[in-house]
Amino acid sequence: MKLNLKSLIPHVVAIAAFILVSCMYFSPLFEGYTLRQGDVQQYKGMSKEIEDYRILNGKEALWTNAMFGGMPAYQISTDYPNNYLGKVNQYLHLGLPRPVGLMFIAMLGFYIFALCLRINPWLGLIGGLAFGLSTINVLYIGAGHITKVNAIAYMAPALGGLILAFRGKWLIGAAVFGLFLGLNMTCNHFQMTYYLLFLLGAVALTEVIRLAMQKDFVPAAKAVGGLALFGLLGVLPGIGNVLSTLEYSKYTTRGTTELTIKPKGAPKEQRATEGLNTEYILEYNYGKGEILSIIAPNAKGAKDDMIGNDEGIIEQVDSRYAQQIGQMNRYWGGQRMSGGAFYFGAVMCVLFIFGLIFLKDWMKWPFLVITLLALLLASKDPGGINDFFIHKVPMYNKFRDSKMILVLIQVMFPALGILFLDHLIAKRELQFGKKIALYTAGGLVFIGLILYAVPSISGSFMRADEIAQFDKALAGTKDPSQIQQFGEMKEALIQARVSIYRTDVGRLLFLILVGAGLILAAIYEKISKGVIIGAALVAIVGDNLSVCRRYLNSDGDGATYNAYEETSNRLPNSPQQADLSILNREKGGIANFDAKANEINAKMKSAPIYADLDNPLGLDEQAQFVALNFNSDYRVLTMNNPFNETSTSYFHKSIGGYHGAKLKRYQEVVDFHISTELQQLNQAISDEKNKRLQVYAQTMPITKESAQGVFDTIQIDQINLADKAPVLNMLNLKYFILDPTKPALANAAANGEAWFVATIKRAANANEEMTKLSDLDTKREAVVHAEFKGVQSAKGLDSAASIKLLHYGVNELKYVSQANVKAPAIFSEIWYPEGWNCYVDGKQVEVFRANYILRGTMIPAGKHTIEWKFEPATYAKSESMALMGSVSLLLSCLVIFGMALRPKQEEKEAA
Repeated sequence: MKLNLKSLIPHVVAIAAFILVSCMYFSPLFEGYTLRQGDVQQYKGMSKEIEDYRILNGKEALWTNAMFGGMPAYQISTDYPNNYLGKVNQYLHLGLPRPVGLMFIAMLGFYIFALCLRINPWLGLIGGLAFGLSTINVLYIGAGHITKVNAIAYMAPALGGLILAFRGKWLIGAAVFGLFLGLNMTCNHFQMTYYLLFLLGAVALTEVIRLAMQKDFVPAAKAVGGLALFGLLGVLPGIGNVLSTLEYSKYTTRGTTELTIKPKGAPKEQRATEGLNTEYILEYNYGKGEILSIIAPNAKGAKDDMIGNDEGIIEQVDSRYAQQIGQMNRYWGGQRMSGGAFYFGAVMCVLFIFGLIFLKDWMKWPFLVITLLALLLASKDPGGINDFFIHKVPMYNKFRDSKMILVLIQVMFPALGILFLDHLIAKRELQFGKKIALYTAGGLVFIGLILYAVPSISGSFMRADEIAQFDKALAGTKDPSQIQQFGEMKEALIQARVSIYRTDVGRLLFLILVGAGLILAAIYEKISKGVIIGAALVAIVGDNLSVCRRYLNSDGDGATYNAYEETSNRLPNSPQQADLSILNREKGGIANFDAKANEINAKMKSAPIYADLDNPLGLDEQAQFVALNFNSDYRVLTMNNPFNETSTSYFHKSIGGYHGAKLKRYQEVVDFHISTELQQLNQAISDEKNKRLQVYAQTMPITKESAQGVFDTIQIDQINLADKAPVLNMLNLKYFILDPTKPALANAAANGEAWFVATIKRAANANEEMTKLSDLDTKREAVVHAEFKGVQSAKGLDSAASIKLLHYGVNELKYVSQANVKAPAIFSEIWYPEGWNCYVDGKQVEVFRANYILRGTMIPAGKHTIEWKFEPATYAKSESMALMGSVSLLLSCLVIFGMALRPKQEEKEAA
């Protein structure tokens, strides 16, 4: 058989084009630069302890104490070694830098979708470029949401496999579907998988109805059976992540609360039950008229930035108010903040609309329904369909930023648009005729003209908070001249934003003319097939690329790039004075500390994560922090935005952190107690400084004016919060970082890693558990829910009773205890019932929840060894299932794809 090399040309060109465009878009990565990605930096902090444990022990840390006092590692950095699709995902990136690889597989994935629909490969290439250059991809790559973009990349090919299975190639279609559904789930971004199921379900239902109406019951049965089988095989490789996440989600902020009370000052929820609250879910959804940004990015200003940074707009502003207007936000949409618009291409939108009207393909009906649904669900309106989905549709309220469902439009716009263009070029049968095409083009142009001529159709050009500010300013003055100035300034702001809006709507109108003109030229056969494809390539790619570059580009001042930073052999974080002060205080209490640090340093230098760096600066010093972390168990809290940062977690076990799925009980304790205790801490620090100031004033008289300056320079190295912070003390909070550039503040009242209590206070429900913490002496008392029957107070407990930590191993904690009577022991470790087991002298014992969030157990009198082990059965069980699923899926795909590539009998005979 002769290999038909000519048929391979478009595929080779497509892959080369995807690599080339991706590399060119992120070209600074090949010049010694890296992207500034905020969430990647956050990830490095939250995953540091997990990565260290992996390096030192060669196995997974399923738990981490780096954030929020402790939490499962499932949604941070857990590796599932038997999920071989993880390796497949890596190979598909071709060893390219991660941002480049992500854009490449997004383009490649859509190209595979096009092949599944038997679309002209050259048009599939255009579709792949359009899909990859949708702004969702570049916005989230730029922000560091790597798993999200990775999951998005596999949406289109999973859909393509499903459609192929229903359209004559049930076996290979099912295999493609299973492979890419599995890859999508392996990326561990279940919000994207959840939304994908909406589209897959709608298309599958439509295809079944279509085949049933044609009485093609056998093909329908084969397709459904094949898809079900390979869907199961696709889920199995990532089953560990699925099951662990489902188990974990019940205990997170997305699960059900047991409380019926609210912290003081908290708004009352109308329906406080399960999942995230409505306001939080819709925080980043679109306000009125903002949905226009999917075709005109600046319909609401697109991104948070100062108007003054747009020279073309600010030049049009009345010079009297240019300075004030220049400092105001160019974004006036409904989201809390915005980094840019979700834009899928105006030209592609034109093709999509023509496809809805002219294609006879049944696929357009589920696409139409899902498009309308996504547009409605992307709104900020808490009523109507949003209310129904949030409170009635299973799992919908587990995810925030529900406008992300617009990612389905990212798939559908190019899918239907390129399919229509394929039918048009191939002269396949289309509905209606040339006259309807003219009317459609005219209608689109008319809509564009209306949007341009009547900007108010998009809604207000001011945010509600801005209107309130102007109203407040007007209410505060009766001076007619000031009232006039405020009115003129308000009008100047509106006109500046109208200019921003009209600039992009004018662009939209031009692109409508381009897209519609291209279609009409093809319908009236005024240009050749090659010219149509070339013109479509230039128009679509130019359109999408130009908007993507607004948000992530290679612009700079000639010496540096705005979105990039120079690659350095420095580690992600460097310890500051506060961190070093903690290290110096603590390491003296650890036996053979230097030897332990040197051993760790040697292991870290040989680890791939550090070996890739050229002699990374600071690794020796960092090894000392790792040695400290794995030979002690106390916590640290920064006073600078503690619950939205992970820099502290890079070096210490933190009370705070940054994660979208923290444990609900912990968050509730933060809301009810820790936030109040932090206020009391600030007051205690202020009181202590005032005491020292008074002493200073007695020995060195100072004026009232200089007192504040002296007050600010007073340094406190230790404070006792025995009465002011019982909850922080029970969390063994030993250090506060008030200023990273100065030594940390020690808390002399921290309870320690574990302790015995003499008195147990019973709570009948969660409300009582929470409220009794307010005045609890956590060193001597504990609150325990009535469900834990075997817990009792310790009569005659000796003050010499003690528990000491012998070994800290993340998944394993070992202690030695000594007490004169049987007593309840409280461990400063976060309660999580799915996997934490306790062993006393090697025998498993019953455990209980103490003080709402801590772990405890009853310890007999005498000396004993106590071990806590994190042994989640779900993880262990799922690994064998993942192995079976990975092997079965990949072998099946190899066999089926191999059979599909074999020459047919007629080709053999012809050869």
